Amino acid sequence: MNNVDLLKQNNVEVNAALELWGDMESYNESLKEFKVSLNSKLASLEGYKNAEDWNNYSILVHSMKSEAKYLGFMKDSEVFLNHELESKQNNKDYVQNHFIELRETAFKIEKLLKIYFNEENGKKKIVIADDSNIILNFLEKILNQSEFEILKAKDGAEAITYLSSNYIYAILLDLNMPGMNGFDVLNYLKENKFMDEIPVIIITGDDTEETINKTFTYPILDVLNKPFNDKNIERVLDSIKSFYEHKNS
Repeated sequence: MNNVDLLKQNNVEVNAALELWGDMESYNESLKEFKVSLNSKLASLEGYKNAEDWNNYSILVHSMKSEAKYLGFMKDSEVFLNHELESKQNNKDYVQNHFIELRETAFKIEKLLKIYFNEENGKKKIVIADDSNIILNFLEKILNQSEFEILKAKDGAEAITYLSSNYIYAILLDLNMPGMNGFDVLNYLKENKFMDEIPVIIITGDDTEETINKTFTYPILDVLNKPFNDKNIERVLDSIKSFYEHKNS
């Protein structure tokens, strides 16, 4: 059974929404459709933003605003409304500077609905990108499996795919990978402002001054030098926890 109280506890105005939808079955079906559509709409919005196509941006964000409002996500709909109004005025600065807020709002809604529909286990998702199976398996083993879900990636391109469909708690990123390497991923994260909202920890066996200095030109949280042990991981997890405490303070 779906936990309606979960929605209400997260400021979703279910009773008001039911006045429109009439019954829980219709409401739940609409919630599912909204959840499924969020990622593709968010990706399209980002494309319109980067192309400065404010006409299509405003049309799509208007749709997201209306759907959120009809489903009872009243406070969240205000975020979409602000983007609609500003994009209609071709306010590039506002959209660019507040896109993180919009993206976080969409991710928050998606995460809540995944829990509501029993699709989410409640664990914090950590992306580990490394081309070494030994490193991937070692990190997966020592991280607390009751608290974290590990999303393993063999290269940078695979790591990036997790960003569009998951609320990521942290990224552990190797620098030396085939194809799209760690610095390529850092450039992507920085350009799309993911590093403002997701802590990134570099894992590397290259401790040369040149590499370390280059790494810290990005707003990373920490560097984990190979080989590392359980205590090193504990330090990193404490740093991640502090990141969110500071971010939410």
